[in-house]
Amino acid sequence: MMKVVFCFCFLLPILAFSQNLDKIGKKGMMKVSGGLNFSSNLNQAYGKTLARDPFSWVVGGNVTFSVLDFSMPFTFSYTNQGGNFTQPFNITALHPTYKKIKGHVGVISMSFSPYTLAGLNFAGAGLEYTPGKWKIQGFGGRLKKQVAFIPEINNIETMAYRRWGGGISVGYEDKGYGATFILLKASDQRTSLAVVPNSATITPMDNIVASLALKGKIGKSILMTAEYASSILTRNTELTEKIERKTYAKTMSPLVNGNQSTIAFGAFNGSINYQYKVFSIGAKYERIDPGYTTLGGMYFNNDLENITLTPAIALFRGKLNININTGVQRNNLNNLSANEMKRWVGTIALSSMPFKNFTVSGNYSNFSSFSKRNPASDPFYNPVGDTLNFYQISTNASASMSYNFGKKRKSTLMLNGNYSVSENITGRLEDAAAFGFNVSGTNQTGPVTVLTGMFGHTLSFEKSKSSLGWTINGSQSRAMSNENLYFGPGVNYSKPILKWINLTTGLTYNQNYTNSKLANHVMNTRVGLSFKPTWWDKKFGSLNFSLNGSLVNRFAVAKTSKNQGDIALIFNLNYGF
Repeated sequence: MMKVVFCFCFLLPILAFSQNLDKIGKKGMMKVSGGLNFSSNLNQAYGKTLARDPFSWVVGGNVTFSVLDFSMPFTFSYTNQGGNFTQPFNITALHPTYKKIKGHVGVISMSFSPYTLAGLNFAGAGLEYTPGKWKIQGFGGRLKKQVAFIPEINNIETMAYRRWGGGISVGYEDKGYGATFILLKASDQRTSLAVVPNSATITPMDNIVASLALKGKIGKSILMTAEYASSILTRNTELTEKIERKTYAKTMSPLVNGNQSTIAFGAFNGSINYQYKVFSIGAKYERIDPGYTTLGGMYFNNDLENITLTPAIALFRGKLNININTGVQRNNLNNLSANEMKRWVGTIALSSMPFKNFTVSGNYSNFSSFSKRNPASDPFYNPVGDTLNFYQISTNASASMSYNFGKKRKSTLMLNGNYSVSENITGRLEDAAAFGFNVSGTNQTGPVTVLTGMFGHTLSFEKSKSSLGWTINGSQSRAMSNENLYFGPGVNYSKPILKWINLTTGLTYNQNYTNSKLANHVMNTRVGLSFKPTWWDKKFGSLNFSLNGSLVNRFAVAKTSKNQGDIALIFNLNYGF
């Protein structure tokens, strides 16, 4: 009992004063909120076996106590199959704030940049300080927990050294100019594992990462950004042969624990954007060395080069906007990889409002990738598989249109369509060009085409506050020798019966054909009532409930089969405070 009292007395000041301290003594320092909900489902079927429980229900609720923005949520749920309860005292992290200072304590995650500290969970503490034009971040703690070798389960693949690390990020920005410097250090504790089997591939590592990001502008039209990161990784700190410090930057020498397993990586990205009146264009370049990694993240992209171009223009006083995005990506930057890939992406998007209440938009995209397997190094053995390459093309085009008209009886017309085609080509391809040019494979699968469309009309009546709408949907897909087609109409209606009751209803019917033969046709009928009592005093909280029913009828296709259907009735009650 004394231990419980001691723990409570120890946690109380943390819970009460470790959050937004500048709210002490002010309104809103303490809050209580929560809710209660009840839901029941009644299911029935005909022409087949019922796949769901005929009747089920669930009761749930939550209460949240907030003290200085520190939340303590309690939740519970109970169903006809059992119950569940959660409470907030298994605290994993605290995030205290005071004016421009924000702290993090416990099992937390922070991010500096994509090339340094990138969202890694760790056990420790972090700090963020934003005085004026400065932004300062720092952290320290255990980045990885040790996992000892257990002979009984032979967990040689999951063993891990205890890893400690820390870092700092200092940034300054003013009037479009800025700079950010990041320094990260992480190292495995070699003594954290008592036993390491000879067959284990795990080794203690050491890492130092530095990054510098700059941004600036030339006049009012040109904006430039650039970032370079360097990661020096020692893959095995137990090796004794040292390397010369001059291999790396002198400013980082005291922090490098280098030997013959040490290797340096680099990552760079830069962009330039130009804007003049209605025209703008941007270009971005990114290069990440093969094998680039740091101990400040779970996974990093590497061995890639990206080049992107993004022009845009607005015409006719903004009534027509055109945006283009195109780029190329490749890997195998050091020409040592057995596989090589190139990717091309091109998109163009148009949006227009030629006159009031009428909008038109369109989008076209083309994605292509070329995978090439480099030949074996043995001149006397060159299997056919080493010369087979892979080319993939994916094209998508879509368009939409909407028009609104009317005053007391408002109407909305909607029309949209989408067409996509994808194709895979394999064979002894030469160096193929972008977007499917210069491609002629010996083995072709596809193309796979998909065409979808929808037309709809909605009427809104101002006086009765009701709405009526209808739609027609259709889709056609073709793959190899198979063709799928489905189409059907739909209608929906909504109207408030009283000030606190609203009725919604709808019906859809779809037919599905496979290779010109009727595969199935389904009718779905829906009815719903929602209640929000106006007589309920809001000072006691909010109250609403609903009743919804649905009937799904699958009509028989063959003369020997029977119609099948599902009937569902759902009731919901919600109360919040």
